[in-house]
Amino acid sequence: MREFSLPLDLSGGTSFQRKVWTAIQRIPYGRVRSYQWVALRVGGKQYARAVGMALGANPVPVVVPCHRIIAHDGSLGGFSCGLTLKRRLLALEGTLAQLRRVR
Repeated sequence: MREFSLPLDLSGGTSFQRKVWTAIQRIPYGRVRSYQWVALRVGGKQYARAVGMALGANPVPVVVPCHRIIAHDGSLGGFSCGLTLKRRLLALEGTLAQLRRVR
């Protein structure tokens, strides 16, 4: 399954968290982006750490694909479900080879 098409109730998050979750839903299957990439889309690169906090609060971490967010240096960063699952999800999407070519 490459994308989910179901109604999501993300109203439990803050305004900033909802902006982050909306931004990462636009990242295509099989692609990764950095925390800074997301931060630039929700207010500025100074929000990169806040993006990480918002991702950690994601109530549906596979449906809202926070596993596609990695550190600017190509390392995995964090994941609320653990790095083993993050690696598996990225491998399933054919994304692991991109980890050193993050935009």
